[in-house]
Formats: sequence, structure tokens, C-alpha cells
Amino acid sequence: MKKISIALILIGGLLLVSANGYGAVTSVGEINVVGQKEGIVPASSTVPLRVTLVIDRSLAEPGEEIKTIEITMPRGFLTESSFFRGISRDGNQIVARAVVSGGSVLRVELADAIVDFQNSLYEITFECQTPNTLIPEAVFRARLRNLQDGPIGEFIRPGQADGKLNNDDFTLQVIPNVPPDPVIGFTAEADKTGENDVTLRWQKSTDSDVNGYLIYRDKDDSTIQVENRSSTTFRDVNVSPGNHTYQITAYKTLFLQSGRSPIQTVNVSPDTAAPEPPTMLSIIPSSDGVEVLWKPSVSRDVTTYRITEGLTTLTEINELKTEYKFIDDRQLPIGSFTYAVIAIDEANNESDPVEKRLRIFDKPYPNPFTPLSPDEDFNRVVFPARALGETSGEFTVLIFDIDGMLVKSLTALPGETELIWDGRDESGEVVESGVYVYQLQVGESFKTGTLIVAK
Repeated sequence: MKKISIALILIGGLLLVSANGYGAVTSVGEINVVGQKEGIVPASSTVPLRVTLVIDRSLAEPGEEIKTIEITMPRGFLTESSFFRGISRDGNQIVARAVVSGGSVLRVELADAIVDFQNSLYEITFECQTPNTLIPEAVFRARLRNLQDGPIGEFIRPGQADGKLNNDDFTLQVIPNVPPDPVIGFTAEADKTGENDVTLRWQKSTDSDVNGYLIYRDKDDSTIQVENRSSTTFRDVNVSPGNHTYQITAYKTLFLQSGRSPIQTVNVSPDTAAPEPPTMLSIIPSSDGVEVLWKPSVSRDVTTYRITEGLTTLTEINELKTEYKFIDDRQLPIGSFTYAVIAIDEANNESDPVEKRLRIFDKPYPNPFTPLSPDEDFNRVVFPARALGETSGEFTVLIFDIDGMLVKSLTALPGETELIWDGRDESGEVVESGVYVYQLQVGESFKTGTLIVAK
């Protein structure tokens, strides 16, 4: 289906030429339909629009104080003063009134003129009636006007202004006001593995103007938006136990939907399934303490991660992230410490802990060690900086063979408190079995000792 483009051009601060030849007030902006990402509107309907502007007045000159924002709509687009929903600056509502002339010119008159020299985000929200015929290239025009109602500057250029992935332009598309056909093949199935989830399936719409689907749970109690017309499945996670009903519609816009599908009823059991454990746990000693890092559980209902050391709970983290980091800033003595991270879901079901052991010594360990062993507790030697007490400075380790030839040099990165040797020389070859001499140095302090490599 052919789509008609509607360009919105805001006449405002870009390329304002003063006596010195430079622009003083610059702007960038976009227009969106409230509640949806696609810049499309159906004909013969009333839709809420939002114009977002970033206006930079850092170089504003006298006579460029902003008192009015004037938007002129093309033929067939109409609004009323009662359709004006407000204007905000940096997220805070500011006082203004709307005056409409001829149904097609909206003047937003600010109670207090903008006279400061700030770079601010403005959002103007209003409803607009679309024409009952398709109009190619309908252009909105808007101006910033000063205290004397004189125009300020030229066109505001289109671009990302609201920080969202949506219609980052001053162009809208108009599609015929014909709803899509209802979705067919819609089913709802409760999870059978102990999770309180519901899997929804349907057949993809064949209408090329469909942008996605709206799923209604318990009639209008909860609405789920699936923003991909090619989708054919959705998993509703953490549904409260009991009976629930589901219906689905296809939408071209949020204001142009198909009829609802037949009702599907499912009975959801309480959540008794433990989530999967977190992944990729690592324990890294540093100058700030012990860094505990991990990746999230693959289970989608996890709400909390508990971090423990031995029998002690160090903290619980309730944020959802793609990776996690916690620093245990306690001064740990010499010894062995077991850190664990547990994933907890919304029903307080706990995963198996994922664990990692940290050993803290005041001398290289293990000694002897076996580079070819599959056990990482024995196939490398760890040099702790604390072997030299509380000294500070660059941390290095030099390893020599029994004849005094340098085999390997190690240098710590800033913040590292341990250096690790895997038994390989500078060329990457595993050294021969035998006795090796190490020199551990922190700043101006150093100590020497021997290591035994046993293959």
C-alpha cells in the first residue's frame, strides 16, 4: 500500500543571522504520535501529536526572547484550543495558553517568556484531526516568536531530540483509515515446568501496513505491545496464579487496530521453579578490595542477586543489568574465601549458587606447581603483592632459571594486587621441570625466592 508523506517543518532557531552574520538561536526537533514509535497516522481520525524541540539559547541576542511557538497546519488538518495538552521544559510543565486561528494555526503563548541562555528540551503535546482525503507532502510550519510577535530565525532542522528510538524526523506518514483483519490462530498455554508463565502463539498478519500486535490480558487489565509484525509468539512472564483470559489484535497504529481475537482462558499455577544460576563468575583482587563480577541468569523472572562469602551475605542487588560488579572492600586476612552469587525470582525461588574460591597468601602459591595440569588451582603460580607488606609502587615479578637467565617478566596493571605465571617463557613455551628463582618487587622493595616447576 502506498504511504503518503507529511513533512513537518518547524521554523525556529536554525541559521538565525544577526549583524555579525552568525546564527544565535539554534534548534533541532522531531514529531511523533504519542504512544507509538512509528511516524504514521490514519486518515479521518483524531491523533495526539508531540513536537519535541531542543532549543539552544546560549548565544541569544536581544530581541530573541521566546514568547510564542506558532504551528501552522496544512489544509485538512485541524485542531482546537481545547485539544492543547500542554508544553514542558526539561520535563517540567510550564504555563501557556493555546490560541487557534482558523482551526489550522496553533499558537502556544507562554506565560513567561524564555529569556535565559540555556539549552533546553521542550515538548508540545496537542491533538489533531487528520484530513478525510490523502494529501501528498502536507507541510506543517512553525515559528518561534519574540515579545513583539516577530519571527525568530529560520527552519528548525529535523533530528534526534527526545532521546528515544522513534520517528526522529519532521515527517509523518498517512495511511488509509482501514483496520487490518483480525489475527488468526491465537492460542494461550500455561507453563508446565513450574514457572508462572504463559506462552502465546498466533499467525503472522499478511497486511504489510501492520506494525505489530496488542495482547490484552484479562480484557483491559494489562496490555502488551509486540512491536514486530513478523512476530508469532510471546511469553508472558510472572503472571499471578489463577485463571486469566487473553485476546490479541493487529495494529497499523495504536488508533487503528483489528477486531479482537476469540478469548483464550488459561489457569496459571504458582511459580515453584528455581531460576538458572548466574554465569561467568569471576573473583579479582584489586587495590579497592575483591571485585565480584558475573553475567545475569538466563531466567527472565529473576529480580535479585545475592552475593555471599562463606556464610556471610555481603549484599543483594535488585537492578536488572547485562553485567554485574560488586566490590568487597573488607580487609581480608590470609586464607581461603569462597564467594557465591545466587539468582532469586519474584516468588523467592533461589538458584543453585555459582561459586568461586579466592586464596590469599603472603608468598607465591602453589609451590611446586604443574603447568600442564587441568586444575587451575595447580597449573599456575600466583604472586601476591602483599608478600612485601604495605609497600606501594609498580608491581613486577622477574623469573630466572637456575643459571640466572631471565625466563619471564610480569608487570601488574594499575590496581592489580596479584600476578600470575602459567609456566611459559617469553616465547610462549612451557619451561622445563626444575627450580626457578623469582624476584618480586613493589616500588623500591623486593624479595627473592625459589619455585619448583613439576611436569
